[in-house]
Amino acid sequence: MINSLLAFGVVGAWELLVILIILAIPISVAIIFILLMLRNKKENIRLRLDVGKLADELEQTRKQKGMEGSDNSSQSG
Repeated sequence: MINSLLAFGVVGAWELLVILIILAIPISVAIIFILLMLRNKKENIRLRLDVGKLADELEQTRKQKGMEGSDNSSQSG
């Protein structure tokens, strides 16, 4: 009786390998997913900053062109 209980509780190498594979795959996928999400968040922040800088640059360019246009029209008129 005791031998059968001990035999039931003993885990062999194949069982450990299967358990590790079953646990390792979902954990690895979850870690990779989290890392990709963090990298994506950082990339989105960087892209938003770049878009903001470009929008400021465009606004300044439009103001300069508007000033040049008003200067040209006042000189010709």
